[in-house]
Amino acid sequence: MTFHRVSLDGVSRWYLIRNLASLPAKASLSHPAAMVTLEQVGSSAFYLDEAGGSLYKLVRDKYDWRKQTAKWLLRDLLDKRLSGRSAAAREYRSNRIIRRAGLRTIACRGHGIAINPCNPLGSLYAMEYLDEARSGERHFLAQDEDGRCAFLLRMCDEALRLIAHGYAHRDFHFGNVLVDAQGELIWIDTHVRRLPQTHARRQACLEAMLSPTKLKGEKYRQLALEHIRGALENTKGPL
Repeated sequence: MTFHRVSLDGVSRWYLIRNLASLPAKASLSHPAAMVTLEQVGSSAFYLDEAGGSLYKLVRDKYDWRKQTAKWLLRDLLDKRLSGRSAAAREYRSNRIIRRAGLRTIACRGHGIAINPCNPLGSLYAMEYLDEARSGERHFLAQDEDGRCAFLLRMCDEALRLIAHGYAHRDFHFGNVLVDAQGELIWIDTHVRRLPQTHARRQACLEAMLSPTKLKGEKYRQLALEHIRGALENTKGPL
């Protein structure tokens, strides 16, 4: 773990980072329009190191230390930052699990926590920036109905590979994949959960993974659910 000074909108903030790819000790990050687009499909802040080609994802504390001091101290500071359970650390571990399942992910270049406990952007995750890749949500919306269904089923097939590895996605939606120039899927925001042992709880977990809101409607959720159920029944899987 090394100390890094990161400039966000001209404000310097210090982070303790596990540096996996020679990230610079000092970085001045920009916030171009493409970052605003990313922020519209998620709750994190995104900044770009244009010189190094790295995308920085910063997750805000859930509680305000000035207004909800006790919850902030117990949940954000102790339970997340100091225990090693920050959003960035969990995303790094999930990224490795997804890779072991044989899926393609954005390469993590570093992850860490804010040194100043009052910095509300307490979690930092740095990854490679693929400026030519297209958001999965934009790709989905640009398709006709047959194309949308085919794209969803491709995502489901990749989810099945993760399920076979013993895990389910925690946030399964089109905005959490990129589509590269060759049409291949790249998973981002890679949070996963281990599947429970009992059949009933596994079934509930996998059904909860498929949200009509996140999948643009109940008909797409039903399509995904039937596809995953059918595949698992054929292989005597967990659903």
